[in-house]
Amino acid sequence: MSVEFNLLLPELNEFEIDNVQYKVVDPTELPDRTFKAFDAYMRGSAAPHLVYVYSHDYSHFCMLVRRGDITIT
Repeated sequence: MSVEFNLLLPELNEFEIDNVQYKVVDPTELPDRTFKAFDAYMRGSAAPHLVYVYSHDYSHFCMLVRRGDITIT
């Protein structure tokens, strides 16, 4: 299962954007299945940008997937 998690939950490069306090990542780099699940997870959440999301939000999503609280189909 660990290998599958590594494929479904790749490490995304963190970077900074102007006027944003926390580091962000680009979720469009995710595999399609993961992106759809992450998009559903983020609905209704605040985001610093139209495309980029807070790195800590992606980390929390990954933890929930690995723990079994979120299933990627």
